[in-house]
Amino acid sequence: MTEEKEQTEIEKLMEVQYTKKENNEFRDKYIIDKENVIIVIKNEPTGYTMIHKRLIDGNLIEINRWPLISYYFGPIHDKSIIENLNLFMVQGTKGYFDSIYNYKEGRFIVSQNTWETIETGYNNKFLDEYNGFLGKFGIKSDYEDNDVYSYDNPITGKRIIKSFCTYDSNYYAILNTDGTIRDNKLFKGDSFSEITEIIDLNRYNSLDEFKQERIDLCNEEKKKKKEEYKKLIESRNDGSISPYLDNEVQKILKLKK
Repeated sequence: MTEEKEQTEIEKLMEVQYTKKENNEFRDKYIIDKENVIIVIKNEPTGYTMIHKRLIDGNLIEINRWPLISYYFGPIHDKSIIENLNLFMVQGTKGYFDSIYNYKEGRFIVSQNTWETIETGYNNKFLDEYNGFLGKFGIKSDYEDNDVYSYDNPITGKRIIKSFCTYDSNYYAILNTDGTIRDNKLFKGDSFSEITEIIDLNRYNSLDEFKQERIDLCNEEKKKKKEEYKKLIESRNDGSISPYLDNEVQKILKLKK
């Protein structure tokens, strides 16, 4: 059987399994090769599921499945498959790739929720020239209900919204095509063009341990900001939650010549 006929066989099986009756949940498909297809299913009430199926003895057998919070159609679809490496780039929550799946082995080589984005670089520079991917994630404090406060400025009426949320930085790494971090090093910087520090992950038991250390530091800084704000408000004792000198400005405004 030729490859074209085998791919057509997958398409025919897809039509049988995903009839019009079931099309309320079927959304998209990636026919990868003569054996593998990845299907996108809409969940109710929210989210999606990707399902990897393989043609085995004339039947499409489920190999793996994973959840997606959101799914984006369009150009990202055409960039998902890297045939020469047997890799499928999996979408994240913001319309970018955030994990990598090996469809021959039926497993993730870079798991979900590890990186915010994974890219091949501008014009595929990292993949073509460096045989790797560029991974990125940011670090910030954990969110709590009282992290944001707002008030109306008594003079201008402007709505002021402030957050105690504390940001650390972006972190980058070159990911090898087997999913490992090249030289086990992270790069810290506002962008990959502005690297200010290199972190040796050999000092940590895992990438997650490093992340948690940085998150804990951000949480401590956020706690400090809240305490300083509370002391400032208490020192004024005028009932306002504004950290600014609104009352002093009002006093001057009310002065008459």
